[in-house]
Amino acid sequence: MGGTDAEVLVVGAGPTGLVLAAMLGRVGVAVRVIDKAAGRSRKSKALGVHAGTLEALSDVFGAGLPARMVATGQPVRTVRFHLDARPPIAVDLGALPSPYNFVLVLPQGETERLLAEQAAAQGVTVGWRQELTGLAQDRDGVRCAIRHPDGTHETVRAAYVVGCDGAHSAVRHQVGATFAGGSYPGTFLLADVVLDWELGRDSVRFFSTEAGAMAFFPLRDPDRPGLCRLVVIPKGDVPAADADIDLVDFAALARTVTGLPLVLGEATWLTRFTIHHRMVERLRHGRVFLAGDAAHIHSPAGGQGMNTGIQDALNLGARLTEVLRRGGSDDVLDRYAQDRLPVARRVLRGTDLISRVGLMADGWWGRLLRRHLLPWVIGNRALQRRIALGLSQLPVSRRERPVRLGAMR
Repeated sequence: MGGTDAEVLVVGAGPTGLVLAAMLGRVGVAVRVIDKAAGRSRKSKALGVHAGTLEALSDVFGAGLPARMVATGQPVRTVRFHLDARPPIAVDLGALPSPYNFVLVLPQGETERLLAEQAAAQGVTVGWRQELTGLAQDRDGVRCAIRHPDGTHETVRAAYVVGCDGAHSAVRHQVGATFAGGSYPGTFLLADVVLDWELGRDSVRFFSTEAGAMAFFPLRDPDRPGLCRLVVIPKGDVPAADADIDLVDFAALARTVTGLPLVLGEATWLTRFTIHHRMVERLRHGRVFLAGDAAHIHSPAGGQGMNTGIQDALNLGARLTEVLRRGGSDDVLDRYAQDRLPVARRVLRGTDLISRVGLMADGWWGRLLRRHLLPWVIGNRALQRRIALGLSQLPVSRRERPVRLGAMR
């Protein structure tokens, strides 16, 4: 195949890549998106879309996109914490200073569908089953080797390349970026499953007991009333890492952790996974940038990962627009890392603290946390507001708003 020029090549068609492509397409940048997958994943994956992200998307694309997301998902204004046998402690998100005063529970597949529609409206489509196999950059651009499904190769010349291709990023590998960090111990089990219980569906719920932890997220699915996401982190006698988990085993572990007589129905997804915490030292490597999970991965506690990636994309999109459409100097692109590296570090530290304290603490230390420290922290109204505001990403989103709005002018 012959060479094809693009101003920006985006590698990876998840939420981060789609937002970046849609933003660049909106201002007329010639952007190309490739992904080695066969198509958009139907699995729910990341679920939470926070107020700061919805405000940021509204800034760039107008209120229509977040409105479609809200209409598709399940807005939840209350998070309840069940600590051992204590009555649940409620945290009210309705006090967030935003029109999006909730966490939106929206499966990642639906988020990607809506973002792909937004990108298509700007004339940007995804080249599926196209894999980046090499890149070389010089002073004027980046030469990229792309393998197609039939085994043929194409050379693409781009002014800039952005790796939005996840935890196993080919772009990160090509630039030789270190991805330092580690993994959390323990078994993490996930099921998207029908659950009919007396606790209702108006809240996100977290359980922490001597037997482990569990999270509950209500999902909106007209065809499956009662569908929810359950994440179980058992302690003690747990299945071996290579053992198969069926719904019967999963239900038994969920009952043990919560102490509730849970009855689970049809499961649309059942898996086990390992949680990693890793981060790059640099987001820019010449004309190549890293964003989202390609740059930082961490515990899903607090639902920060996808939101941080989307806001990476919006910040970088504004910087690239300044350079490619407004004659800004190349130094403008350094501000992306200056803005976003501190954010990623804070998110990683915060999610690590939540995971180690709220989910994995064991023995006497775990009992002390569940029975005394966590009830005091979560029950304190002032601390509740600070925690809710931090998780919403509103302060970061609003601080970076002038960057995004500058890209729109």
